Amino acid sequence: MYNEILFFIIGLIFGSFANVCIYRLPIQRSIVKPRSKCTFCKKSITWFHNIPVLSFIFLKGVSKCCNKKISFQYPVVELLTAILFFYSAFTFQLYQASLVSLIIFILLITVTIDLNKQIIFLVFTYIIFFLGLLIQFLKPELNPFNVSLKNSLITAFIAPSLFLILRYIFKKIKNVEALGLGDVYLIASLAIWTGFEKFLYLLIGSSITGIIFYLIFNKRNKENFRIPFGSCIGITFIVLIFI
Repeated sequence: MYNEILFFIIGLIFGSFANVCIYRLPIQRSIVKPRSKCTFCKKSITWFHNIPVLSFIFLKGVSKCCNKKISFQYPVVELLTAILFFYSAFTFQLYQASLVSLIIFILLITVTIDLNKQIIFLVFTYIIFFLGLLIQFLKPELNPFNVSLKNSLITAFIAPSLFLILRYIFKKIKNVEALGLGDVYLIASLAIWTGFEKFLYLLIGSSITGIIFYLIFNKRNKENFRIPFGSCIGITFIVLIFI
């Protein structure tokens, strides 16, 4: 149980850092410095008001410096990351759990930014792709999907190719961008982990997630509504890891 608790605490810390990335990367600010500031009045946040989840509860969801409501995104991302890290340690062996947790952390950042801003930063997809490639060559037993190198490489080629063809067809027929290139790169980076069989599940699951998302949220802005498909892909991938 010690490992699970440790992973939960590490997950809270990583979740807090994920929030920093989610806020700063779209506005092209450093994720290293300066220290965290209130998004409203820009005053520096003291360390004891910046403890993951606990500070939000202690402050009752209101900033201490200017009495503004703090977004629920912060504790939700922190707690979700911690729970997923905990479950990784509970489900897998230590080294595999560490690897899975790293992937989840990167994906959570990608997913959440795409959900809010419809942006997928390619640095995350490159990390996921080359990490998967390295694992498949050196330590394939660490891959939670347990697929062969041949299967992995073929799927990493076929999966994005299908999406590029779909993107091209929609562009020719409807003159619209059906998919962003960020979604295509994300699919390629995840396909090298899943292999072909699980890629089909990923494709079906992300499509269903996209439909559900559309049915729930399209009423807000019907004319300009766009499904953050990167989020749908990332969420489905995380689910597939644990089933």
